Amino acid sequence: MDADKLKKWMELAQKVQGGTFWGQIFDDEFVKENMNSNSVFSGFSEMGFDRDKTFPAVDIYESETHIYLVAALPGIQREEVFVSLQGDRLVIKGKITSPFSELKEVQKEMRYGEFERNISLPRLAKDNKLEASFQNGILMIVYEIHGLPEESIPIK
Repeated sequence: MDADKLKKWMELAQKVQGGTFWGQIFDDEFVKENMNSNSVFSGFSEMGFDRDKTFPAVDIYESETHIYLVAALPGIQREEVFVSLQGDRLVIKGKITSPFSELKEVQKEMRYGEFERNISLPRLAKDNKLEASFQNGILMIVYEIHGLPEESIPIK
């Protein structure tokens, strides 16, 4: 889209919605309220823009024998995080408490409140045994892959 077309769209939006149009587009609360309704934002969740389903951010790595999951949980204490295994799904739950919950929000970009992330594991864990550690807001989960090829033992 060239600059002239963009300018025309901006002018049209300004006429239709008045001075609040661009403010609403970038207002998190407006988008959140309309994310699941029959509005222009209704498709965002299906397209992968649902913040609640992608927190905490998780990276997954695989070696020949192990799976490594790394979850970013800034500002959270180990005691505020709960991890469970449900079949082939890992569940990470917790709550982030605002240090200023009694004050009026002027600008809010950080996420507070309860969260739950369900992660489909790429491979099953051997004996359903996972090891978890937490340090400096990073949750690390490691497990041995189930069903690795058996090694034959020669008989003498």
